[in-house]
Amino acid sequence: MLRLIRERAQGFIAWVIVILIIIPFALVGMNEYFETDSNVYVAKVNDVSIPEFEYRRIYQSERRFRQSLVGGDLDSPFMNEESIKRSALDRIVNTEVMSQAANENGFSVGDQLLLQVIAEREDFQTDGVFDASLYNNLLASNNLSPADFEANVRREMMANQFVSGVMDLAIVTDYELDVLLKIQEQTREMGYLVLKAEALKALDAARVLSEEEIKVHYDKHVNRFAVPETVSLEYVALSSKGLLADVQVDEEALLELYEDRIDSFGLPEERRARHILVNVVDGASEADVDAARAKAVDLRARVKAGESFEMLAKENSDDAGSAIDGGDLGYFGRGMMVTAFDDVVFEMQVGDVSELVKTPFGFHIIKLEEIREDSTKLFAEVRDDLERSYREQQAEDILFDQLEVLSNLTYENPDSLAIAADQMELTIKKVGFFAQHSGDGIAANALVRKAAFSSEVMAGNNSEPLEIGENHMVVIRVDEHQPKSYRPLDEVRDDVVALLRDHSAKEAAATLGGSLLKTLKGGADVAVIAAENSVEWTKTALIKRKDSSMNRELLTAAFRMARPAEGETQWEGLKLMNGDYAIIALYQLKEGDLSQVDQGARDTLKNSLQRSRSQSEGAFLVDSLKTQAEIKEYLNNL
Repeated sequence: MLRLIRERAQGFIAWVIVILIIIPFALVGMNEYFETDSNVYVAKVNDVSIPEFEYRRIYQSERRFRQSLVGGDLDSPFMNEESIKRSALDRIVNTEVMSQAANENGFSVGDQLLLQVIAEREDFQTDGVFDASLYNNLLASNNLSPADFEANVRREMMANQFVSGVMDLAIVTDYELDVLLKIQEQTREMGYLVLKAEALKALDAARVLSEEEIKVHYDKHVNRFAVPETVSLEYVALSSKGLLADVQVDEEALLELYEDRIDSFGLPEERRARHILVNVVDGASEADVDAARAKAVDLRARVKAGESFEMLAKENSDDAGSAIDGGDLGYFGRGMMVTAFDDVVFEMQVGDVSELVKTPFGFHIIKLEEIREDSTKLFAEVRDDLERSYREQQAEDILFDQLEVLSNLTYENPDSLAIAADQMELTIKKVGFFAQHSGDGIAANALVRKAAFSSEVMAGNNSEPLEIGENHMVVIRVDEHQPKSYRPLDEVRDDVVALLRDHSAKEAAATLGGSLLKTLKGGADVAVIAAENSVEWTKTALIKRKDSSMNRELLTAAFRMARPAEGETQWEGLKLMNGDYAIIALYQLKEGDLSQVDQGARDTLKNSLQRSRSQSEGAFLVDSLKTQAEIKEYLNNL
């Protein structure tokens, strides 16, 4: 078609054809241009659009959390990519819905509380103390400004504050506790016998198995003898780490980067102070408060008279953490202490001793030791960090440029990696045979295995670029393919015979058990039945549902049985997980004695129920808010 156009289209006709081709492409381009929501945002909640970069932060957090739970098991259903994306989107939409509701209902988060929460995060601390430089650098490395980050934290705090107000209303009544405790502490008297499949297997050993019987069992359970489908791979890889050494460092670029990030290199003013605390407990009487104040006045007078502040703090301060260091609190920035304490310290001069300062902790006497003025780190101090960041960014830019070339070459030449490898000077590497659920090398990565067994790659095509690590991409293709097969009957005959006899024994146990159960329900003597079948009959005293001496399957079944009528026995048969068959008798059931339940156990159960109910109330609130909100999701951007 294109060749025909080139050969025959001339002059006016050629221009008509070109215009007809251009128009739809132009319209598609304009359409994409105007549809900025679906290109930029992942969701819209009422009038608020949620940007992709904010979703990405939650997504990475969700992925790291799940990874911490399953370790290296990327095949775990818990690491399902669609599940992670769905969970991350739900989290960010839920937060936005709750935040809007909180705002509409007058909830707010003050600057002091916001700063306190941020300062208490270990990510931003050095030696247990908030580090402003670390804070700014971490945000910059994640392309976040302090204003954006603090707005996100404030929004999340408001959302949590709002939903917590509802969750805290959940209550558990004493009546509910009594009912549940009676069930939990219930005791039952039971008896049981177990017909062992292994014992019946010995009786079946003399029976001659026919070839047909063996073949039928093999065919029925042939998947037990499957040899899984496997493939081996060829692949080429790109990694930003491999490009770091090739990056040329431009000093002017580093200076420009320094100027761009200079706000993140600021060191705010910090002050070092000592204090003596005379503690006042919550709810203290007026007399206790007066006594604490008098003690603090006396200690301050002793300081002013010339006694060592450090020694007085060691001997008298109720702040055990700082008392051992003579009351030394180390350096701290504005906003790190409670407001009353903070306001006084940042008005003092070095060497000053404050008047008494009242805070929720009690009375403080403060001495200012040093002032570290605000400053900005010099270029020389941060040059190494800037160079590392510059190299990483440049390597990443080069990687994505190369990735575009690799994508095009491997797509345009789908049946080989050789052309891409030659033009880009890459080495074609190999991975030996592996199955869908495990592998070595890059095949240890679940994403690689999934792609390797996809219909596209199995058809002989190159894969699309796969991200198997941070800035580490590979393109794979199948080198060799071994289809799923089955070990032949002649090879596994002994295994089939063993399985067949095991199966027959379990069926025999269930058949015999069912027959005996029917006899016992008809009034037969269980002791006689047990003796005739050479099994032990065991009768228990009243036991609890958590009795550790009992077989868990038997105990669970016994506590699921209906209450027997007075003077009668309830019978039930149970096929155990190992193929044995149990017959259980339930003689009586007694409700738990609440007088035997200590307050600690009662409180533990109440707290557990309250947490569960609170979570349910919170979830119901969020669902209700989402039902009332106008929510649009752009799933193609996840």
